[in-house]
Amino acid sequence: MGYETKFTGQVTITPALKRHEVEYLLAFAETRHEPRSTGPYALGYGDEIEGTGDPDPGKPGYWCWWAPTADGTAIAWNGNEKFYEADLWMGYLVHTFLQPGATVARERVEPVAGRVYPPALDRFTFDHVVDGVIEARGEWPDDRWRIEVRANAVHVVRLLTEPDHAEYPRTHRDDWTDEQRADFAARTRHNFVYLVRDGRLQEVGPADGTSFDPIPAEVV
Repeated sequence: MGYETKFTGQVTITPALKRHEVEYLLAFAETRHEPRSTGPYALGYGDEIEGTGDPDPGKPGYWCWWAPTADGTAIAWNGNEKFYEADLWMGYLVHTFLQPGATVARERVEPVAGRVYPPALDRFTFDHVVDGVIEARGEWPDDRWRIEVRANAVHVVRLLTEPDHAEYPRTHRDDWTDEQRADFAARTRHNFVYLVRDGRLQEVGPADGTSFDPIPAEVV
């Protein structure tokens, strides 16, 4: 079954991607990302896949459903279902392949031993600036959020962020004590902002000099 989230909007890329960059990133979006003896940048399917059954530990998951437009001016959701860790995947693309000083740009100067770099990466320019807003809506009513990219900094604004349910009784909330319900409500955040950094979500807010428009609660 899985969980479904739909995305609307796109982020722009300036200057536009070159043809070889578009082609590589399209192939990247069609590749299942499993551990490979050749490293994380090889595409497609081959004998180098180690077959552990787990995703590549250096990536957010198996599938990246962000894809460039044909003219290379933007990145948007390609419409494939079950897109998990979409926020982290956006950060991965920007920080690994696009921005000045991207991970691959540094590795081309000092390659990682044993890692294979597809020829297309030799022609990446690593001079792109990504900006824009993508709205996300999950199956749950309050699962509404957006990815907001500002000059290559990938932020996530969520309508609602709740505590880990595993910390609370495995019963319906109606059966919790008043103290448990109050604690859960006190630890629930509304319109909270994260920054994607080093493959993780880092909490940010006004104290960090950032401000974001809130996601309005849906009136039923």
